[in-house]
Amino acid sequence: MAKMVGLSRSVKLPWLDKTIEFMDQYPEEQELKDALTEYLSFEIGSPTVLRKTREILLHAWYYEEPDTKVLKNRALELIHQYPDDKLALHWCMLLAAYPVFQDVTRLIGKLLEFQDEFTVKQLRQKLYDEWGERATLFHSLDKMIATMKNLETIATSKPGTYHVVKHKIRSQSVADFLIYAVMSMSNVSYYSVQDLKEMECLFPFEYQVSKETLAADDRFVISNLGGELSVGVKE
Repeated sequence: MAKMVGLSRSVKLPWLDKTIEFMDQYPEEQELKDALTEYLSFEIGSPTVLRKTREILLHAWYYEEPDTKVLKNRALELIHQYPDDKLALHWCMLLAAYPVFQDVTRLIGKLLEFQDEFTVKQLRQKLYDEWGERATLFHSLDKMIATMKNLETIATSKPGTYHVVKHKIRSQSVADFLIYAVMSMSNVSYYSVQDLKEMECLFPFEYQVSKETLAADDRFVISNLGGELSVGVKE
């Protein structure tokens, strides 16, 4: 069965911020939808595009799903406590909500291990290898690239070529949450400390990995495998 793409529109940082603000103001779903619809209508003229964009924002932060509910609750706490790191938390929730975004960011991270820039052509081919060549994926990739540009995590070097714009995560609590979240989404049981420092999905972010805080955090399991410190997450 083909994997769902879902991420069909680009989003902007102010829209993600406003989603959080409205969630605090409007506890009822319909009120929240109405507020977002009115807000987005100043920038988006098409009712169809507006509805799709609104649903992406709500899917990232509002809709409760078994796989992401715990992550969302913690992310909401952190975004209020550490607003300077809001970009990283928005990024994390897009990863959690959209597997295609996980795969695209992972592939970009892999490309950047060997080069300073990446091209859309390189990325598209690698994505087709994993997802299959589909029109919806072709369209969605352009929107994901546009989203990353909107979030100022990548910038154009020349047409079709991009480089990374790095952002430093200030809070260790946010860094540990991102590490936990990405580990929870992956199929990898254990990571080395070095792997945690270079998680491909988090390529735009600079963050510290603290062995001490990981060891003190009951979400993580610390082991010694083959003489190397390894970190996993508790089931």
